[in-house]
Amino acid sequence: MSSSASNVSLIVASLGLAEVQAVVGAIRTADLASAAQAVVAANPPIADGLTRGESHPNPCYAPRQVIHPTPRYEPRPVLHPAPRIEPQSYAGASSKSRPPHITPGPPPPWEILPQAQTVVPIAQHIKIVPCQPDYIDRGRLIDLFM
Repeated sequence: MSSSASNVSLIVASLGLAEVQAVVGAIRTADLASAAQAVVAANPPIADGLTRGESHPNPCYAPRQVIHPTPRYEPRPVLHPAPRIEPQSYAGASSKSRPPHITPGPPPPWEILPQAQTVVPIAQHIKIVPCQPDYIDRGRLIDLFM
């Protein structure tokens, strides 16, 4: 039984090795393909078929390309010396409404006679509520020496 177990483990190991070799081969193929694309991207062909790394024996310098937009013809602005008033449709005439009833306010003080004024009783006792001063620390030093 030990020989069959060793044969099975040998077969499993060889299958694992084959799988690893297939993955490594796929990685190498992808690396070579991306390196070829990087070389093409580094030196792209120019309009006249040359690549950027090469020099031309007789260089030709063309003038800058100028783009002329198509002209637009718009109507001229119209200025009116007098303002125009558009005719508007108004609502039809309605029946005349009555003004609301407004209660009159109190009469002004100069029209009230002195005899008609009510007398307000004078307060006999005024209560003074002691409150704390705004500045609590003010005057303490002077109070200490007095």
